[in-house]
Amino acid sequence: MKPRIAIIGAGLAGLTLARELNSIADISLFEKARGLGGRMSTRRNDTHQWDHGAQFFTARSRAFNALLAPFIASATVVEWQPNITTLSPDQAPFKRPWFEPHYVAAPGMNSLLKAMAGELDIHLSTRVEQVRAHNGGWQLFDDKAQLLGEFDWVVSSAPLPQTQELLPKSLLGDSLDRYQMLPCYSLLLTVADADLPHFDAAKVNNDPLSWISFNHRLPGRNIQAGTVVAHSTADWAARHLEDDQAQVKQQLIERFCALTQVALKAITSAQLHRWRYALSAEVTEPEAEFVLNSQAKLAACGDWCLGGRVEAAFTSAYALVQVLKAQL
Repeated sequence: MKPRIAIIGAGLAGLTLARELNSIADISLFEKARGLGGRMSTRRNDTHQWDHGAQFFTARSRAFNALLAPFIASATVVEWQPNITTLSPDQAPFKRPWFEPHYVAAPGMNSLLKAMAGELDIHLSTRVEQVRAHNGGWQLFDDKAQLLGEFDWVVSSAPLPQTQELLPKSLLGDSLDRYQMLPCYSLLLTVADADLPHFDAAKVNNDPLSWISFNHRLPGRNIQAGTVVAHSTADWAARHLEDDQAQVKQQLIERFCALTQVALKAITSAQLHRWRYALSAEVTEPEAEFVLNSQAKLAACGDWCLGGRVEAAFTSAYALVQVLKAQL
């Protein structure tokens, strides 16, 4: 009989676990959001779409390149070769070269996860509220105290704070304390394309904003022009996390206009998304790719284990898979 494994979170880490283990275990994924994506999410309305989390990713490991190969062949993943610049309040803009391939998923960043999901058993809009020991295994309950199932193993690929709340500290000790997640604001604008600068994206220095991208200029997008995503720095977001959100939005709009010379009247709509758990501090300790208690059959993984890049989510899950395969 195959072991039953519950995976909490259906982002890149959770889907990697499920795909790699699906042939040797009965896998159930639980995702609190309405759709796949996590920080590779895409927000849409009737006319525009914004990749308001991860903006691109690189592929530096052989294993991640192997995962991406069929999706590159199908044009679900496309290399991005933007005209990218560097902006700052006190220096003239200058062109910023990239020295390795950068990729985006098409037509939205969550398209890669949709393609990876295949026929996996995924329960969307399902918030796991409690993980309870039962008869040598685990029971999962949702936010209405309804039983979601009984499992031999539980693996959390949810953001760090949610993982800390769900998994028993008595069994994992202080192994999760070495990690830290940081916040970020995403400013989502619509601006007439004719009013935007000529570049496709900008790295921003010495400013509350850290990144600006014109999403409609990404490859594989069939969307109306004038879609802008601007990200704040983690430090600025942490200082203003509980501020009035209308004021936060207005401050970031003003910084966007000052950096790009876009007139305020050219902005036709503006939304703000607060990511409480967006970025991850670098972890340099050895054996930090994942957290595992084999005896209790509990584990956790995610990009927060390895510094927060998209590939880090895959790497953390893939490293955990190699250990689990030997134990299942």
